[in-house]
Amino acid sequence: MAWIKVIPYVFIGIGLLNVLFPRTAWFWNIGWQFKNAEPSEAAILMGRIGGILAVGIGLFLLLSGLGT
Repeated sequence: MAWIKVIPYVFIGIGLLNVLFPRTAWFWNIGWQFKNAEPSEAAILMGRIGGILAVGIGLFLLLSGLGT
């Protein structure tokens, strides 16, 4: 069960990727399926909001004792 201690860090890492680099996260998630596609402003905004939520969940899990 040592792998469960990694979960908060995965949430925080993916969340930070979405907050800091939303275009890159969009291309890794959806953009690779299309040729010459660009994300909309709404997609970038939703990626950032999702990233903030993921970081919050990761911090909650880390501070609640799951990551120790």
